[in-house]
Amino acid sequence: MVRVISGTAGGLKLQTLESESTKPTLDRVKEAAFSMLKDDIYGATVLDLFSGSGALGIEALSRGAEKCCFNDKNKACCDLIRKNLSHTKLEHCAEIFCSDYTEIITFFRKKDLKFDLILLDPPYAGGFYEEAIELISKNHIYSDYATIYCEHRAADELPEEIGVFSKVKTKKYGTVAVSIFRNEVD
Repeated sequence: MVRVISGTAGGLKLQTLESESTKPTLDRVKEAAFSMLKDDIYGATVLDLFSGSGALGIEALSRGAEKCCFNDKNKACCDLIRKNLSHTKLEHCAEIFCSDYTEIITFFRKKDLKFDLILLDPPYAGGFYEEAIELISKNHIYSDYATIYCEHRAADELPEEIGVFSKVKTKKYGTVAVSIFRNEVD
């Protein structure tokens, strides 16, 4: 069972899908990762690009993010995100999109939306990280001093730089790792 770790919805349990294509972030990984991100959350506009159950975006909202756009191409995931947002009473500061990540990034560019914090937790075997960060960079859907969170297999080493983003930290938690990328404007 996945739960919200801290904030206004802290302790509430979230529903997840029983599926091979989704994998909930372990509580210990989420707790450690959000500790690393604590200065990036309050008042932030967040994009949870491969949302699954919405647990990462909901955690950010619970900890004080101003708004979160959730996206997952799986309709069942989008329905589950709605349920979890309603359960946590955070639906007022969320938008849900059900699109392929490449399409939604283009949509956000056309709408001139910018995100302070982007959460990437795609299926590990898909190899989406570099392409997603490149598209985010090329389409300029990030604000100055934006942060990208990438959850990936510990065995996968992400590049030091992707687009305008530089890796500033990687922490391993057993078979899972979290890498943080930043766009630090001079």
